[in-house]
Amino acid sequence: MKNEFVVKQFTIARNRLLSALENVTEEVAGQKPEGFNNNIHWHAGHILLVTEAFLFTVPTGSGKLQKNYNEFFANGTKPDDWKSAPPSLQEIIDQLKDQEKRAKESAAARLDETLSSPFSLQSGLRMETVGELMNMAIYHEAVHTGYINAMKRIVNKQATSS
Repeated sequence: MKNEFVVKQFTIARNRLLSALENVTEEVAGQKPEGFNNNIHWHAGHILLVTEAFLFTVPTGSGKLQKNYNEFFANGTKPDDWKSAPPSLQEIIDQLKDQEKRAKESAAARLDETLSSPFSLQSGLRMETVGELMNMAIYHEAVHTGYINAMKRIVNKQATSS
């Protein structure tokens, strides 16, 4: 696997995410457009949580996020069910930037490393190396960045037509 290429893809995906989140207010991030289960805030936190799992928790057994991030941003969660205030969007953005730095410093050097046990998704996709996890993280991030961009357009259109 060409490690530099994978790291470059990760950087592109992360830069697009951070660009999409630029100038998004907490108010806009907290709005849930009609037809969606989640909001921009949830998608940003979800990307952070899943990428942390793929690049750090699964391969090394240790991640840097607080455990309560799971109750806010894990698969199947949604803002309507939050019982307390989640980390702020700005806090998530800061952690996304830190995570990118950590990924480039440590995970990127381990892309060819075989996991102690394979990691499987509900879809049946089985990943056996850190590089495969990083590729999945890139794909996952791009999907959710697409949701963020769509939600921004809807929320902004609703605000201008009100």
